[in-house]
Amino acid sequence: MPTPVPANARNPLRTFQFRIRMNTSAAGQYVAGVRSVSGLSVHVSPFEVWEGGNNLHRYAQPHKVLWEPIVMDQGLALDDTLERWANAVLEFARTGKAPGEAVKRDVFIDLWDAYAHPTEVPAPGPEARMRSFYVHNAWVSKYHALPKLDAMAGEVALMSLELTHEGWEPVPKPPATKPAPPA
Repeated sequence: MPTPVPANARNPLRTFQFRIRMNTSAAGQYVAGVRSVSGLSVHVSPFEVWEGGNNLHRYAQPHKVLWEPIVMDQGLALDDTLERWANAVLEFARTGKAPGEAVKRDVFIDLWDAYAHPTEVPAPGPEARMRSFYVHNAWVSKYHALPKLDAMAGEVALMSLELTHEGWEPVPKPPATKPAPPA
């Protein structure tokens, strides 16, 4: 079993096992490490049909799909991308005009192996990424820039985002590459 890499100034994402990538960032570049992510859930409501003359049985088919919002708590950001995104949504709601930044974005939520984090900030190979989920057309529907502060508590201040979206899907993990046989 590999030895865990300690958190330090050069690797601020070491303590976060959930990382966020967006379609506006370069491939493999993370904009945030988040402390927690709410469960990804979907609810499909039935369309029920009762057949005439048969009052004991109903026929149900899948009908409307409801994708539950995703809530993320962030303790550390590599940049202010999430904050600028929340402000862009607020500006769009206020003026009805698209601001300079995209309001809806595609988001990737990556889950990492706690013992396979890189020693540097650039992303390692796909073997350290346990799972990845692709969230379609997400936008910030609730934003807590600063939580309640209490000088008597020893808690870390966390920013919270709620993302409303149009669905998510798991990203298949790339197949492991086998080393070339010796010649």
